Amino acid sequence: MNLSKDKTLDLVTRCGEGDEAALKLFFESYSEDIYNFPMKIFHLSEDDAGDFFLYAFERLKTGARFSSFKGKSSFRTWFYSVLRNMLIDWQRTKRELKMTNLGKINKEGKEYATIEDEPDLRPDLIEEAQELTKHFHQVLGEIGVEKRVIFKLSYIYYLNLDEEEIQFLIEKTNLGVEEIKKKILGLRSELSKREEENIRMEDKITSLYLNILELKEKQTVTVKKAPLLPQEIDKTSQALKKKYEQRKKLLEKRKKGHFLARTPYREVADLLGITEGNVSVTLLRLIEKIQKKLKFSELSE
Repeated sequence: MNLSKDKTLDLVTRCGEGDEAALKLFFESYSEDIYNFPMKIFHLSEDDAGDFFLYAFERLKTGARFSSFKGKSSFRTWFYSVLRNMLIDWQRTKRELKMTNLGKINKEGKEYATIEDEPDLRPDLIEEAQELTKHFHQVLGEIGVEKRVIFKLSYIYYLNLDEEEIQFLIEKTNLGVEEIKKKILGLRSELSKREEENIRMEDKITSLYLNILELKEKQTVTVKKAPLLPQEIDKTSQALKKKYEQRKKLLEKRKKGHFLARTPYREVADLLGITEGNVSVTLLRLIEKIQKKLKFSELSE
């Protein structure tokens, strides 16, 4: 259910004051948006969407967060930014929750649902992640030192070199330990800028989705005035098409792993005294090999 701008502003103001009736109306109007948000923006599962809904509900039900809305942007833009921040926080502290309607009655005689904690599954998830990491390093350790160094240098923002690999670099480059450390720190410094750009691209994906929502709302309003404003309808349709294409391209890049802070082939090649083609082919074959060992087909996508 979509409310008019004036009704939304009034509703949000009342929610910020802790008005229970306003909060109830808000959740009736926007519960679907909250539920769909993690699936539409972050492509999470329906189970995750349900868990996030409970998390968001608990943090919105007091109305305190609504007081930060000043009306400078559209409510939906502001609200989706709030949801995005909450989803990031939720992912950091994720735990399984189950909502069970026990039919409890409060002092006013109203029935309400309760949230019961199930066993915390984070230790299991952490253990699973640790096992996968351990397996990954075992597989990586089985690779010859030269190829292993090429792989680690390519992803040096995320990986560390061991003593054997550092010794290999010393012999390969005729550089001292301190010089090699300086080179590595320089690479990581450059890659940190790439990582910042990756974060901006993630933000752009969210921003484009919000733009699409606003344009669709504008299109709905404009269509109601048709055929008086056919040019406006066409302009909005073209803008929508452009935003959809931009977002699709970014999502495809993210799926292919382009949002990883990978060292340019040239940097690895110059340090090791080999060709960029050698780095590229070696890296491709290693990824395929690691993928098969881990049985994790998404690794190279």
